[in-house]
Amino acid sequence: MEKPILNDATVFPSAENLQQQLSPANYLLYQQLIAAIQQLDFCEEWHYYKDGKAWLAKILAKKKNLGWISIWGTGVKVSIYFGWKIWPKLMESPLFARVEAYPEITIQENSKLVALILPIQEAEHIELISELLSFKKTAK
Repeated sequence: MEKPILNDATVFPSAENLQQQLSPANYLLYQQLIAAIQQLDFCEEWHYYKDGKAWLAKILAKKKNLGWISIWGTGVKVSIYFGWKIWPKLMESPLFARVEAYPEITIQENSKLVALILPIQEAEHIELISELLSFKKTAK
């Protein structure tokens, strides 16, 4: 099973470190993702998580966690979790048709949350992620 590649707790995922870990194309997509997040007035906050033994970045709107960024051997992934109260609203929205048209997305469900795991393979995926993050921020 594939695992995130930023596993050394002593090595912060700086721009230089990420550039070494990712292919040039994936690093460019990462930079575009961060620019899109910042354009929405969100920020990313990197932390090392001992339970998963990897660095992950929270995507935050002030203190609200909207999603997670992880770095893999295959590139960058964003995971967005929706509660069961919000999930039906997303499924009813026009945005969900775009989610369904993106075959690389993995949908994982448990008793409390539904996770969308989105590998970023092209710039248009970043646009969809931005829209999903905005949806999650405003959904009630």
